[in-house]
Amino acid sequence: MKLLTTFITTLIVSPQLVALEVTALTCNGAVNPLGMDQPPAFAWILSSDERGAAQTAYQLQIATSLPLLQEDEADLYDSDKKLTSQSIAIQPEDVAVQSRRRYFWRVRVWDQRDEVSEWSVPAWFEMGLLNDSDWRAHWISAPVLFDWQAVDGRRKKIPKDAAPELPEPAPLLRTEFTLKKEISRGRAFICGLGYHELYLNGHKVGDHLLDPAFTRYDKRALYVTHDVTSFLQQGGNAVGVMLGNGWYNLTSRDVWGFDHAAWRAQPTVICQIEITFADGTEEFVVSDENWRCAPGPIIFNNIRQGEWYDARQERAGWHLPRHGDAAWHAVRQVRGPEGRLCAQDLPPVKIHSSFAPRSIERTDEGYLVDFSQNMAGFVELTASGASGQEITMIYAEKVRDGRVDQSNIDGLVASAPFQTDKFILKGEGLERWRPRFTYHGFQYVEILGYPGELRAENLTAFAISTAFAQHGDFSCSNELINQIQHNARWSYRNNFVGYPTDCPQREKNGWTGDAQLAAETGLFIFASQTAYKKWLQDIADEQRSSGEIAAIIPTAGWGYYWGNGPAWDSAFILIPYYLYLYTGDLSVIAAHYEQMKRYVDFLGEKSDDGIVSWGLGDWCPEKTDTPAEITSTAYYYVDATLLSFFARALGRPDDSERYAALAADIRSAFVRKYVDLQKGAVGNSSQTALSCALYQGLVQAGDAEKVLGNLLAAIRMNAGKLDFGILGAKYTLNALSQAGRADVAYQLINHQAYPGWGHWISRGATTLWEDWQGVSSLNHIMFGDVSAWFFKNIAGIQPDPEHPGFKHFYLRPFFPGDMQWAAARIESPYGPLRSEWRRDENGVQLDLHVPVNCQATLELAGRRQTDVSFDDPDGIVLQGDHDGKATYRLPSGSFRVRVRD
Repeated sequence: MKLLTTFITTLIVSPQLVALEVTALTCNGAVNPLGMDQPPAFAWILSSDERGAAQTAYQLQIATSLPLLQEDEADLYDSDKKLTSQSIAIQPEDVAVQSRRRYFWRVRVWDQRDEVSEWSVPAWFEMGLLNDSDWRAHWISAPVLFDWQAVDGRRKKIPKDAAPELPEPAPLLRTEFTLKKEISRGRAFICGLGYHELYLNGHKVGDHLLDPAFTRYDKRALYVTHDVTSFLQQGGNAVGVMLGNGWYNLTSRDVWGFDHAAWRAQPTVICQIEITFADGTEEFVVSDENWRCAPGPIIFNNIRQGEWYDARQERAGWHLPRHGDAAWHAVRQVRGPEGRLCAQDLPPVKIHSSFAPRSIERTDEGYLVDFSQNMAGFVELTASGASGQEITMIYAEKVRDGRVDQSNIDGLVASAPFQTDKFILKGEGLERWRPRFTYHGFQYVEILGYPGELRAENLTAFAISTAFAQHGDFSCSNELINQIQHNARWSYRNNFVGYPTDCPQREKNGWTGDAQLAAETGLFIFASQTAYKKWLQDIADEQRSSGEIAAIIPTAGWGYYWGNGPAWDSAFILIPYYLYLYTGDLSVIAAHYEQMKRYVDFLGEKSDDGIVSWGLGDWCPEKTDTPAEITSTAYYYVDATLLSFFARALGRPDDSERYAALAADIRSAFVRKYVDLQKGAVGNSSQTALSCALYQGLVQAGDAEKVLGNLLAAIRMNAGKLDFGILGAKYTLNALSQAGRADVAYQLINHQAYPGWGHWISRGATTLWEDWQGVSSLNHIMFGDVSAWFFKNIAGIQPDPEHPGFKHFYLRPFFPGDMQWAAARIESPYGPLRSEWRRDENGVQLDLHVPVNCQATLELAGRRQTDVSFDDPDGIVLQGDHDGKATYRLPSGSFRVRVRD
């Protein structure tokens, strides 16, 4: 009996039988989110040292207080034991949440032996203002003219041929209030358009920049929620708001017409501060007609042109209590934007990197500064000088003859200056300044009018972007590939400042084609899913009743005039698919399904017997143009195919059959018109046309072999070099790899001769460029899918559409002959996923990690079972040893695999 007891005790405490641990709880993609206005959806990550560990059930509890949850009183929701392995995108039904309330939740799971885990550490989520009636505040704005008499006198003296006057200075708005009780909690809900900064008792609230994110303001405007408990004090308090124009009041004249936007108006703000006292009572401080306003020191601000700051106009202490504001003006209570107020639930824009100057060169005009990295951001400057001394900073990506050169980026903006900041000193010792309501794309800055000698310690460049968590990384022994990865990562980040853009300098426009081409790269490297959800709602807000979608989102109307078409518009279908594929979240597909149908039906109305002949084609090709109707029709086919897939996933079999039949008809029409099945030719047989047919699945397996042969021949005939634009860049690399010719795809990437990614680097590029020649923008993301190719092919990490979110995935590593090692990691929705390999004297050693609750299929092309061994084969299943590859099923856990060359 004693031996049996000892055995049972040993069995219970054995490491192999320890239940799963529940960690990393998130709600709506965030840790302890504040100010939500969407129904809560939950996820967690499981950890275990045991190979093959998996969840078989969970129990989720939600309570209105932490003590209730800890006492097992889940008064809002208790799932009981749910038999499922799902641990992501859990959206319980019948969870009735209320505005402003904080809720606490926890979860526990059962493993494959039906052993239950401990409860997770509790997490929380807090709702924002869910109803229009929750807003007691009003939209307020500064008077259109702060000083009629002074303005009138000045205008009488202006020559008739003078340049247009500058817009009004950015306004400061303020009020004071007294709190007489002990403070328990404070929340600020604010939407200041175009951009705002909020101050309480002299302190800026939060580290956000350029809040709120750009939307189509006549459809939707975003409010930001701040926990301001620590900023409040018993006694006198002051709240101040500084407003900038942003996209809400874009004053510059440019080809895209945002100065004529339907939503355009003077900057405005709605602000509601809610204070809860220790005794449970509440007090509200709201924006209304009792606030006061005055012009601030920002005398000009424009998102494309820059910001000018006159420190002599500063109002010391304007955001502190007991500041005399009797001479300030009364605010106007205004209607505000037409759009509905919604919570900003994507990460805010923040500073993510800083740079000291690499070099400072004195010129005849001033100084030329090189910050070594092409970035999106701005420069902070310190200086001492006389009152009224004006310092000018001109930002650019290029230099010529010792001056910054904006010729490649300023041609579409008629208003001058462009990407230029000005700082006017007040003459009181060392002064420090950086812009608040603009950002620039630059590597170089020309500084004019600097008093004294400019030193490195006087300048810092700050790079900004939407504050994504780092989600994945790739590196290898080939430094050229590493630099391409660096450039892609930087271009992606530079082009996501609240929404995905094409370039951070010339346009800052949300081009749909650029966004869809870079989405897989973004989802590998960053936790960008909530930002994409926001932007997809922007597309939905913009879509016309006909189903048509604009080329740039948001748009003031120009996006329908030029540039749209299936290769671009399909962002509305492809990005939801990528979100589902990489995160396992079906909600965004469900939310926009009807509008996706409307778009595909719109394409049907515009097509001619299945052929869509309009839209941009393979933009920025090297030398060979591919007819746009080939790529447009192919995207029409993909859209119909994915819509059928979405319908099946959403339980709509009739729609699924309808769009599957449509896809088949489109493919037949495409093959009839463009494909010579006997020769394997497609259209003009450009690299883009051939790879389009392969990558988009428009030719059957037998015919695909001939098309592949022609693609390989086209590459050989071009001296082994690429000849495609942004669409072909995605098609060709992926089509080659899917056909087992990753070696040729790698050949197209791995060189520094023209044309190619490496050629850019040979010319000093630190980001991706707009064209192969380097004529236009030097900070574009539309050629950025090459980074996703590294993850999917060199590291071999490939998601499975039938088991999304990496619940099951493929590992298909490729070992280039000139590479000694490669390593990739991603934070999958189920936990860390890793694929690393390194050559040694016996072949290649792979180190793999499959997240808990997941499985993987390892495929080793060109190897037989006899070439492969595992340090620990426990749980590994050989699935095949044929067709020139060995295939294994891997459970969760860590694996070391040895592959003989």
